[in-house]
Formats: sequence, C-alpha cells, structure tokens
Amino acid sequence: MRVTMNWARIATLTAVIALLPSLAEAQQAVKIGLGAPTLSFLPIWSGRALDTFKPQGLTATVAALPGGDASALAALDAGDIDLAAVGPDSMLRAAAKGQPFEIVYSLMSKVTLQLVVSKDFLERTGVKPTDPMQKRLAALKGATFGATALAGAQEAAARWLAGQGGLDPKNDIKVAQIGSPVAIQAALEAKRIDAYVLSPPEGFLSEKAGSGVVLVSMGDEFPLLARQPYLVLVAKKPISPAASELINKTVVAMQAASKAVLEKPAETADAIQKQFFAKADPQAITSAVKSMSNGVADLGKIDVDGMKNALTFNKEVGNNFGKEFDAMATKDDLWTNFFVDGAKAK
Repeated sequence: MRVTMNWARIATLTAVIALLPSLAEAQQAVKIGLGAPTLSFLPIWSGRALDTFKPQGLTATVAALPGGDASALAALDAGDIDLAAVGPDSMLRAAAKGQPFEIVYSLMSKVTLQLVVSKDFLERTGVKPTDPMQKRLAALKGATFGATALAGAQEAAARWLAGQGGLDPKNDIKVAQIGSPVAIQAALEAKRIDAYVLSPPEGFLSEKAGSGVVLVSMGDEFPLLARQPYLVLVAKKPISPAASELINKTVVAMQAASKAVLEKPAETADAIQKQFFAKADPQAITSAVKSMSNGVADLGKIDVDGMKNALTFNKEVGNNFGKEFDAMATKDDLWTNFFVDGAKAK
C-alpha cells in the first residue's frame, strides 16, 4: 500500500513539473522599446518596480534601444517589439512619411525639462530663481549651454527659452556638445558651461552638489508646456484584436502604476531606485518622481487642446515634419483615447 502511495505521489509530482512550462507561458510577454532610458518615462519604471503588469497576466520586457526613438520605431515597424515609448515628434515625423503608427497612451503629459544654471552664472548676472520669467531668461544672453548632442532636444529647448526671453535664439546663446548627463554635471562644476537643459533628477543633483540651481522648470512655468503629451506609447496600425487585448492590459498596468506614483510617491520612488538605480542618490529619485508626478495625473489620456500644445511647441522649436497635422482631425488616426477610456471603465 505504501509503495502504491509513493508511486502516486511521484506521478502527481511529475504531472505538476510537466505543467510548469504551461503555467509560465500563462504570463504573456509585452515587449516595449524605449527611445531613451530616462526617468521621465515614469509609468514604465513604476509599473516594473511595483509589478503592476503581473495582475494583468503580463511580463514586461523593456529595452533602451541604441539609436534612440528612430530605432524604437524601426523595431516596432519590424514587429520586434509590441510598443514603442518615444517622443511624439519622432512618431509624427515617421507618420508624415507614411509609416503606420498611432499614439495609444501619454506616458508623460508635461514637458519635464528644467533649465539649470551655475552658481557662477547667478553671481555674474545677479539673476535669481524668484525673478520674473522675462528677467530670468533675458539673463541668458551670452551663456554657454552644455548638451548631450548638438541639434537635439536639449539644444532646441535652450534656444526656445532664449527666444522666450526676447533674445536671438541663434546668436545670443552658445551650445557645446559635452556628452552624458554626468559629463554635463562635471562641466558645470568646472565652469566650462553656464547652463544646461535636462529632466529631473539632474537639477536636484546640481543643487545638492552646490554647483547649480534650477532657474526654470519648463513644464510647471509655461502653460503651453504644462499640458501636452511629451512622451508617448506608440502602436503599429492596423491594430489586430490580439494586439488590442495586449495594449488594453498594458494600459491598465500603466494606470495602476501612475496611481501609485500619485498616492505614494515616496514609496514608489524607493522601489524604482532600489530595482533600477541602485547607485543613484535615493533622495534624487524621490525628488524627481515627486516633481514629475503631476505629469501622470491624467492616466494616459490625451485631449485635443493638449495635442494642439504639442504641435505648437514642436513648431516653435523648429521641428519640421514635412506635413501639417491638425489635432482634431488626427484623433483616432494618429492618436486615440480608445485604450485609456476602456481601461478606466474597468
């Protein structure tokens, strides 16, 4: 009898082991390509740190692809990833060329860039963060900005800010290619540059090091920049029923992650820091998450006015897509709330 029971247990154990691959396969993979591994893609970081994908039966695979947004969109077009997390300018540039993409979620609904200037700059110009905006920006005349690359988003934002201060964007400031944010921080401390434009936590790090001060938080101080899809999740059209189901689940996970950011920013920041930025200053990650939290408050929703703001800003910084886009006319073609509204209804 005992032998029979032992054989029964072995048979049961064997059956369970045989089922393990099937149980693992029950978790569906969603592959997301990142244009850049910045903290501004907040719902992705918080979703992975808190594993909000798991209740949806998903395993999120996220990769920052060499080559930035263009590489992420190319991988999406080739079917190598399910969704691309990029800036809307890259998506619109591709759409203008006839590539079949659609924005399905706003990952960050405000411009997160901050203008950071050196302490030496403040002393030289006498300007203060509490001064009126016009005075702060007019003081940039003759300033040298450090950037990761020339002719990129950082340079475009710097020249836009100069223009907002009544300066000549082309001639009244200089932009030098420095490299990574770490190199830019070092250049500011060494007084090789006067300023830079980057997203959190860089401003916090400069202030903590005593080398710089946040002079302007762009998305908090300009109405045009406070409400627009700044970073987005893009799908390839036509969206099949299977892809639609996957996007639905992903959006639910993103919204759960964004709610956690809003309700428990410190705890969420702690989870992000421990899992993905272990060498980073925990205070810097917490500060960054809190400063960007209002950018996820709409839980991925885009509206016509926000899309208009994004198109206007892109035009003002000189992004020429080779085609004019109308915010209203492109709804449910280049951008949609179909998945966001469906997830909120659950």
